[in-house]
Amino acid sequence: MQVNRRDLMKWAGAGAAIAGGLAHAQDSGPIKLGFISSLTGAQAPLGQPMLLGAQIAVDQINQAGGVNGRKLELVVRDDKAKPADATVAARELAGSGVNLHLGVVSSAVALALTAMLEQEKAVLITCAAHSDKLTKENFNRHYFRVTDNPYMKLRFMARGIAERHGNVTAWSGLIPDHEYGRTTWNCFEEGLLEYYPSVAKKQPTIIKAIKTQYGATDYRNVIGAAMGLQAEGFFNSAYGGDAVTLYKQAKPYGFFKKAKVVVDSANEFVVAKAMKQELPDHWAGTHWYSGAFTDVPMSNAVFEEYKKRTGDEYAVGWVGEGHAAVMAYAKAIQEAGTTETQAVIRALESVKFDTTCGPRYFRKEDHQAVKPLIMYRLRGSKAASAGFEVVEFVKMPGEEFIDPPTPGQPLAFKFVKV
Repeated sequence: MQVNRRDLMKWAGAGAAIAGGLAHAQDSGPIKLGFISSLTGAQAPLGQPMLLGAQIAVDQINQAGGVNGRKLELVVRDDKAKPADATVAARELAGSGVNLHLGVVSSAVALALTAMLEQEKAVLITCAAHSDKLTKENFNRHYFRVTDNPYMKLRFMARGIAERHGNVTAWSGLIPDHEYGRTTWNCFEEGLLEYYPSVAKKQPTIIKAIKTQYGATDYRNVIGAAMGLQAEGFFNSAYGGDAVTLYKQAKPYGFFKKAKVVVDSANEFVVAKAMKQELPDHWAGTHWYSGAFTDVPMSNAVFEEYKKRTGDEYAVGWVGEGHAAVMAYAKAIQEAGTTETQAVIRALESVKFDTTCGPRYFRKEDHQAVKPLIMYRLRGSKAASAGFEVVEFVKMPGEEFIDPPTPGQPLAFKFVKV
């Protein structure tokens, strides 16, 4: 399928190049966007698809004539999921005139970057970093999150689980002992306590989550501890290569026979592609699934381009989120008529932009994107060519689950004590 030029031209203007006076040396030639993310190491399975999605967006926009007559160009840096490497990269990019950044897998990296954005007169749109602090107590106007956040996503997932597995009431978790792990568990627990009584008509029992180490290579002690719990449902938020290691080591112990339901916060197809036929039946959160958006032309176009470049039938959602971040910048730059930092921030606060999940926008108060929420049920399959299959998916509007905007204040839970 070819990209529809008329659709793209809605947001990518074909006018003359902007003349003179733009900040950060972006007054002629291509508009450079700094892409900073984890491209090597355990989190590369998240960062690399994100980069591919961003590059597909850049190529589509350039083929349609660019933004206000100027081509886009990605300037790529690998942060290795290390805050120090990310801040060095961001300063180097800002020093060379690149003030508009996107990407980022790790919340720790995102928090480090947001602390320096105002000083460097830069903007950052993250595609995966999910710490609630980024749009709450640590919020600043130079930061935007283009994807969903854990509060909205995991309450949605808990609602879906309560509807389909209401008989499983005893829950625990396997969570990394860092910002992302603690945040995701708190939000999922909040959802269980909120929706089980109203949807499943039962009161859930919450058993303290077992904490794991980031980048661990041996999860046997963690698995052993989980096997001793009375829980029947388990939530996992180890991600990327860590999740692959955890799942592979858990299977011989019979963990997936003990667990009646397993909910994975956001690994999408990452574990499935590694385990194939050995993949246990479980639910996984995703940021974009092409099968859920067949009525969205941009989703179809990006999916076809993804398949053409990779030969793969299962695009992970980070492809869509990398694509969405570029789309947001393209629309904002078009509206602002400049790449100057404050003008782009103001435009990002007001525009709607097309994405693989349909139109999306940032809330002005806290710069959290509002978008649909999706999860799917996966399992290994000898009959499927990929070695696994999507059994079913659930999609609901993000507006139904999003938290109130409270920049400068911690995330407030109604049911969980933190």
